Amino acid sequence: MLTTRLPDWFGQEASNKHYAQEAERLDGWAVPDTGLLLLKHHSPASAEIYWMGVDPTRHRQGVGRALVDAAQSQLRGEGVRFLFVKTLHPEVDYEPYLRTRRFYEGMGFALALSSEHGPSEPSPSGDPLAWYLKAL
Repeated sequence: MLTTRLPDWFGQEASNKHYAQEAERLDGWAVPDTGLLLLKHHSPASAEIYWMGVDPTRHRQGVGRALVDAAQSQLRGEGVRFLFVKTLHPEVDYEPYLRTRRFYEGMGFALALSSEHGPSEPSPSGDPLAWYLKAL
C-alpha cells in the first residue's frame, strides 16, 4: 500500500484504513505503484482532493502534477468551478507538509480558510488545518 511508503505524511493506522475504504468508493486516478489521487464531490460547483500521495522516490518528477491535472480536466468537463484540498496549516512547522503546501501553491491553490476561522474539524494529530482553494 502506498501509505506505508509515506510515513511522514500518513503515519496513523486508523486514518490510513479509512483512506483505503474511501478509495473503494471515490473517483480516483492512479499511476500504478507510484501515486494516487482520490476526489470527493461536495456540490455541483465544488470538489476536494480528498487524498493524494506519491511515492517519495518519484517526488518532483511530475507524477503529482499529472494526477492533479487529470482530476482538474475531468472536473472542468463536469462544470465544477472550485477545487480545494485540506492539509496542515502553514503554522505547523513540519518539513514534509511544507513541501505539500508548496506543491499545491505551485499548482495555483491559495490558502482560503483555516480551522481557527472556519470548520472546526480537528486533524487526527490535533494540529490546525488549512483549506486551499483553486478556481477551475
